[in-house]
Amino acid sequence: MSRTRRYLRGMGVGYAYQLLTMGVGLFLTRFLLERLGSEQYGLWLVGFQLLNWLLLLDVGVIALVPREVASATGRADGPEATPRLVGFTLRLALMQSLLVGAAALGLWWLLPADWEALRPALGPTLFAFVLLYPLRMLSALLEGLQDLAWLSVAQMVGWVVGTGTTVGLVLLGHGVVSLAWGWIVQQLLQAALAGVRLVWRHRHVLPRRLPRLERAEVLGWLRRGAWVTVNQLATVLLTGTDLLLVGKLLGPEATVAYACTSKAVSILIHQPRMLVNAALPGLSQMRTGESRERLLQVCTSLVQASLLISGLLTTGVVAANGAFVGWWVGPDKYLGLGVSGLIALNMLLRHWSGATAMATFAFGDERRIALTSLADGVVALGVGSVGLWLLGFIGAPLGTLAGLVLVSLPGHLRALARHSGVSPRQMLRPLFPWFWRTGVTLVLATLLSLAWAPGHLVGFLTVGIASALLYGFLVGPVAFVAPLESYVRPRWNALTARLSPSKPPGTV
Repeated sequence: MSRTRRYLRGMGVGYAYQLLTMGVGLFLTRFLLERLGSEQYGLWLVGFQLLNWLLLLDVGVIALVPREVASATGRADGPEATPRLVGFTLRLALMQSLLVGAAALGLWWLLPADWEALRPALGPTLFAFVLLYPLRMLSALLEGLQDLAWLSVAQMVGWVVGTGTTVGLVLLGHGVVSLAWGWIVQQLLQAALAGVRLVWRHRHVLPRRLPRLERAEVLGWLRRGAWVTVNQLATVLLTGTDLLLVGKLLGPEATVAYACTSKAVSILIHQPRMLVNAALPGLSQMRTGESRERLLQVCTSLVQASLLISGLLTTGVVAANGAFVGWWVGPDKYLGLGVSGLIALNMLLRHWSGATAMATFAFGDERRIALTSLADGVVALGVGSVGLWLLGFIGAPLGTLAGLVLVSLPGHLRALARHSGVSPRQMLRPLFPWFWRTGVTLVLATLLSLAWAPGHLVGFLTVGIASALLYGFLVGPVAFVAPLESYVRPRWNALTARLSPSKPPGTV
C-alpha cells in the first residue's frame, strides 16, 4: 500500500473518530455540568491540565519514536535496525517510569489547599498515569509504522468505552471520581488494542529481548529528545496554561465559562492537526529517498490543505459560536464575540504555524522548533497573565496571539524557506489566493454573527450551514491551486466520473 493510500485511509478513520467525539462530547459536557455543577467540573478541567506537565518528563524518549521508526523502515538496514530501536526505547521508557512516579507523588503532596476537593479524582488518575506510562510506546510505534487506521480505531473504541464508564459512574452518584475512572479505562483499552495489533500484524519490528543501554547511545537519544521536550513545554504553555490561569485568577466557575466559549475551537482544532501529524512519518521516510524539490512540493501541499480546513472551521466558529454556546449550555456561558473571535483567529494562525513547523521537523529541525515554540509560549504566558489581570477574559487569547505573530509564524516560515532553498515570498505565493478569499469570508462571517445569534438548534445549524456554504463558494476553488492541485484534481475527477450518469453503449 502506497504512503498516500495509507495516509488517506488513516485520515478517514481518524475523522470518523473526531466526529464521534464531537457529537457525544457536547452532550457529555452538558450532562456533567448538570450532574456535577460548575465548581466541581471546573476543578476537574484545571486539575487534568496537570497531567500535561507530567508528560514533560518524557524528555522526548517516546515523542521521537514515530519519526525514528519511520526513518528506520525507509533505510536499507530497516529489518535489523527497527527491532533494536524499539527495544532500546522501551527499556528507556521503563526506567523513566521511576522518575514519573516520583514526580506524580510530589504533585500529589504539593496540591494547593483550594484544590483539595480534587484529590479523590486526582489520586487514581496519577497512579494509573504512572503505571501506563511505558505503554504509550505502543501507540507511538503504530504511528511510526503508519498503521493510522488501526490506531484511530483503537482510540475510538477506548473513548467510547471510557465515556460509557464515566456516564455510568456519574449516574450511580460517584461524582467527579467518575471522570478519573473513565479516563483510566480509555487509556487501558487503547494500549491493549495497540499491543494486539503489533503482535498480530507487526511482530517483525518487536525485539526478542531488550538490548543493553549503552551510555553514549542513551545520551545521544536524550540530546535529540531534549529539544522535543522543550517543544512539549511550549505546547503546555500554549494549550493548557490559559485554563490554569483563568482558574487561579478568576476562579473555577470562570474556567467553565471560558472552556464553554472555547469548546468549539478545542474540538475543531484537532482536525487540521491530525492531517499534519499523520503525515509526519511519511515525510520522515521521504527525507531518506526523495529530492528537495519533491519534499517542498509535499510540504507546501500539506500547508495548503491544513489552511483550507482551518479556514472553514474558523469561519464557522466566528459566525456560529454564539448561537452554538447559547443552544448548548446557555448564553450565560458565552463570553462574547471579542473573546470568541480571538480564540478562533488563534486557531487559524496556530494551524498555519503548526503545519509549517511540522514540515521543518521532517528535516530534523527539532532544536530550532523547540526554541521558537518555547519563546512563543513564554510570550503568550507573560502577555496572557498581564492581560487577564488588566482586561479580564480577553487577555488570555491576546497573549496567544502575541506569541504567534511575534515569534512562531515568522520563525517557522523563515526556517522552511531556508530548508527549501527558496525565498519566503516564493514559498508563500501558492497561499496568496487563500489569504484574500479567507479574509473576505471572515468579515462576512463576523457581520452574520452580529446580525443574528439564535439560541436554538435550528438557528445554530442554519448559521453554521450558511457560513460553510459561503466559505465553500469563495474559498473552495483554492483547492485547485498548485501544488495541492496534483493531489486534489485526480480524486475530484474520479469522484465526478463515478457520480455522473454512465453513457449508453454506442454513444460518443
